[in-house]
Amino acid sequence: MKDRATETLPPPLRVHRAGETSILAEYPDTPAVLAAAAAVRALSPAHLLELVPAERTLLLHGAAPRDVGQLADLLSQLPRAAHEETGGGETSIGIVYDGEDLEEVAELLGMSTDALISAHSGATWTVAFGGFAPGFPYLVAGAPHEASGPPWEVPRRAEPRTSVPAGAVGLASRYCGIYPRPSPGGWQLIGRSDAPLFDVHREPPALLSPGTRVRFSPQRAASRPTAATAAALARAAREAAAVPARLGLHRGADPGTNSRPALEVLSPGPLALIEDAGRPGRAAIGVSRSGAFDRGALQRANRAVGNPSGAAALEILLGPLALRAAAPTVVAVSGAQAPVRIGRGDEEVGDVALPADASREHALALDRGDRIEVGPAADGLRLILAVRGGITQVRRQDPADDELIEVLGARSRDTLSGLGPDPLQAGDLLLVGPERGLDAVPAIGDAVPASPAERPDGDAVRIPVLIGPRAELLGDEAVEALLGTDWTVRPDSDRVGVRLDGPALPVPSGAASVPSEPMLPGAVQVPPSGLPVVFGPDHPTTGGYPVIAVVTRTGLDRLAQAGPGTRLRFVTTDGDGTRWSPPARR
Repeated sequence: MKDRATETLPPPLRVHRAGETSILAEYPDTPAVLAAAAAVRALSPAHLLELVPAERTLLLHGAAPRDVGQLADLLSQLPRAAHEETGGGETSIGIVYDGEDLEEVAELLGMSTDALISAHSGATWTVAFGGFAPGFPYLVAGAPHEASGPPWEVPRRAEPRTSVPAGAVGLASRYCGIYPRPSPGGWQLIGRSDAPLFDVHREPPALLSPGTRVRFSPQRAASRPTAATAAALARAAREAAAVPARLGLHRGADPGTNSRPALEVLSPGPLALIEDAGRPGRAAIGVSRSGAFDRGALQRANRAVGNPSGAAALEILLGPLALRAAAPTVVAVSGAQAPVRIGRGDEEVGDVALPADASREHALALDRGDRIEVGPAADGLRLILAVRGGITQVRRQDPADDELIEVLGARSRDTLSGLGPDPLQAGDLLLVGPERGLDAVPAIGDAVPASPAERPDGDAVRIPVLIGPRAELLGDEAVEALLGTDWTVRPDSDRVGVRLDGPALPVPSGAASVPSEPMLPGAVQVPPSGLPVVFGPDHPTTGGYPVIAVVTRTGLDRLAQAGPGTRLRFVTTDGDGTRWSPPARR
């Protein structure tokens, strides 16, 4: 009899490279994915940044390109986790079976509503993976591909709802899911639960993680709170959460240091967000990394003022952004090229006006009362403004709106999930941390400018990609078309995804969708329309369309600066900088 602690798991069916530092491993079913994920977690490789299970695939995201081969080798000889069978434990979720679609679902499954309730509450469900929203669990009943009660194959609604309430329990395909917060959705709703599925103040923040077994416990219906009551409760919760921030007790701060006021927002422009290096390591529970879109610009701006490269800064869409210094401070601007104007509070000191080609990555000293205006961008889309000490806190005009800007270890706004500090508004006061023994502000001429985006083919920006992991599903013709087309950035692009216009890629029959798979920044998804979407930093952590290629880190920085109407050309790389040209299109 084999000792399970020394038993080796079957290797994955296939392993695909997914971008510069990741691999996507295919398995026959969800239990095999969960077993492999548990085994990798037990080993806890030092170079592994993300481990994301999905329906039949497992994504391993390494720290560097050299990790790709090591991670693939690891999966080929993976010892089974000693406590794999316990997974994430077992929990009971209370449910009131009064969903709007309960009767329709029962009819679809060929049973009465009582029989549906009995079958649903009598089954043991397992969290296969997370996605869609932070804390949203995809649950499967029993072992997939085995006859265990009803088949649970329920189609999504033909017309998705514009708003599904938090706690709604729904069915779609063979999954059961629970909405952790209000959001649009097309699942068939059978009930509701008040279980706290996601709480950023809890560790782990998700109640249900992959591998957790769930039993639903029927409860009697209670009266629902009115809209006014719900709004009052939400405001009370916000005010209670704001108390630690107003006392300077934001999580992660050094208790021996105090934040100090630095800049007042006079005008935020179209959109001004606080972003840092992001929050990696939580994609398995539906939380994407987020962080600055142009990470290179964040690093350069922070270096210019003497901050750690990932310190929180402002990400400004186009501009102009106007600020007033509340105390002597030092700032630097990177990213898009934009003019910078400094109006001195002291009339005896002359104002400063820097043109767009001379304002980037220069440390600029501000005295109390000085005004600085950045933008509008002359070339590019997003500006980064770093402040010496790094942004640590925001004081809002209404103290009830004060917030903990460090959420799950990062001070980044995730525009898809709503995690992190809200967009800045006029009157907000930015606080910064202590300086770190920095040098004097360098002269303007001493700064080293960033390298421009490559545009050898007219005005098309070259975006390097690695082909795969799902290129074979779409075929060589689609790959050639992807690489041989000048794509145009659509106006509805944002931090979630950059949507492209051009000739539709050919999508073979049956290749328009795949079982839900892990996603990563830079993934080039091909939906049934054939028009690619490139995921940005706030992407959903799972998706159901094939990924034909993944944009490199350098390419993502360039993509961050591609505004509506910008022409793009994808070029391939092997991950080490070597490129080849696609065959000519006929």
